[in-house]
Amino acid sequence: MTTPTMGAPSGALRAVLQLYPAGYRRERGEELAAVFADSTARAGRSAVAREVFDLALYGLRVRAGLTGSTAAGRLLALVAPMIAGAVAGAALVPWLAAPERVTFLLSWNHSLSAYAEVFFQPVGAMLLVVAATLGRWTAARGLALFLGVMALGELGGAVVDSHFDDVWWPGYIGMATLPFVFAALLLLAAPTDLLPRPSLRAGGLVLASVAAGGLLAAVQSWDDTGFPVDRQWFVLMLIAPLVLTLTALRGRAVPAAVGVAVLALTGPGSLFNIWRESGGISHLMSTAMPVAILLAMVALAAYGLRRRPGQVRA
Repeated sequence: MTTPTMGAPSGALRAVLQLYPAGYRRERGEELAAVFADSTARAGRSAVAREVFDLALYGLRVRAGLTGSTAAGRLLALVAPMIAGAVAGAALVPWLAAPERVTFLLSWNHSLSAYAEVFFQPVGAMLLVVAATLGRWTAARGLALFLGVMALGELGGAVVDSHFDDVWWPGYIGMATLPFVFAALLLLAAPTDLLPRPSLRAGGLVLASVAAGGLLAAVQSWDDTGFPVDRQWFVLMLIAPLVLTLTALRGRAVPAAVGVAVLALTGPGSLFNIWRESGGISHLMSTAMPVAILLAMVALAAYGLRRRPGQVRA
């Protein structure tokens, strides 16, 4: 295998190449090493480190099957504008519906941390919409990651407050926070080369997803501890996107992308409310078993009736 004579030590390159599947290393290893040597021949340490990081990241993508040449990668590229807009719309719902409730903290706490807690999420959501609409996916990923880390911190605080022995409070907070975590993961996993370029169609999809995401968040009423929505509705909100997601087994990329985006947004709330209204895990069998059987039948039918294995259609 060709190894670089300048830049990073050959040992570092060999270590990074171990992240790639064995077959990929045999077919493309020398090519990757040669390209790496050319790109780092006159580069400084920071540039070499960046090349090593990029090579390692792509190796993880290849191993996970999340490149532009895989069905999963193409599916996530379709999901990206939908989930970016949808999660931003969900974040903006409280501000549009009841801004006085969101800003109540500022009525008695004027600290910088209080202003950050109140404004970081909606401002980040609006910037995410702008970045995704303009096709600035590096910025969009960074903003989604920022919102996801904030949400994960809030969820972690709820777990600590519950003293690790109460499911209700972390579950309640998770309805609002986990969609941001899932959105960040989906955007980071999408292949960069397949993400949509700036266009009226791509921008319109993002804006339409903002409205759809806001509507779904409002329907869930996750911020209402009275839980006015019945369990049957949450079962439907869980089954419908799951069925859409399973259409990927027949190579239907667009419906599957819609299903993944909706599931990321509504799944945590649906699961929590189904558990809450069932009175605990032990009472879930009457709901879970028929749903599991139905989804298994749909999956088997979709898998058995698909026209061509591995084919992805819009």
